[in-house]
Amino acid sequence: MDNTAKIFDIKQCIAMSVSKENSFKGVSGVSSEVYAFKTKKEINDMLVVYENHILQAENETDKQIACRNKLMFIIGINIGLRASDLCVLKWDFFFESSTDMETRVFRKSYKIVPKKTAKHGKYVEIFFNQAVKQAIGEYLDCWAWCIDSIEDYVFKSRKNVPLTTRSLWRIVKQTAITAGIDQNIGSHSLRKTWGFWVWRAAEDKNRALVMLQECFNHSDARTTLRYIGLLREEKEQMYQSVDLGMEISKEYTTARTVSAGRGRR
Repeated sequence: MDNTAKIFDIKQCIAMSVSKENSFKGVSGVSSEVYAFKTKKEINDMLVVYENHILQAENETDKQIACRNKLMFIIGINIGLRASDLCVLKWDFFFESSTDMETRVFRKSYKIVPKKTAKHGKYVEIFFNQAVKQAIGEYLDCWAWCIDSIEDYVFKSRKNVPLTTRSLWRIVKQTAITAGIDQNIGSHSLRKTWGFWVWRAAEDKNRALVMLQECFNHSDARTTLRYIGLLREEKEQMYQSVDLGMEISKEYTTARTVSAGRGRR
């Protein structure tokens, strides 16, 4: 299959996915929920696709876009912002405003007022781990020259404006399809992935859940459990933990088999 056909197939899959998700809205018993990346393999498979896009880029512009997409994915799964906030990040979100792109100094943290809760004046303090710092460092080693100032948007489109949430969704969705990930993936998957792995890495799961609830501005812990996909997992485990009614059925089945065998003699 040539590249044109492959791109067409991916676009078809995305269009079908959009149509399916839209048709599910309001339909009882059918969910259009997007899921977190819950295994290291899924995350690595996504990164392999991003790396291949970088290697296969035909020109500098395409290469920069491919590097941008990889950076966006890594930052997205490491800081847990909503897509609407992630898309409009500027470089001064990460670096002290008193510095420039050549003498950049990472902030220890940044207090952001998410768009969704802006009217309530709620803020979230974001801290930057080593993965974020390393990914940004690698990106800037190649592309710092094309950034005019620390006030520039980090994730710009080809038109030199911030990416839309729709574009972010399309990029993540297309990459997941190429990576062969079967579950429904979207822009919210990045934020959910951060939450899931924070909870998974925590020694005190209950405390981690409380902290995540605060970071996500959820009204209760149950909402947070459902959001990062743990409630569904717990429900599945609950159902799988009970196997009733087949013990005696096996005995009768065995007896019937033996009886039938004697009757054929």
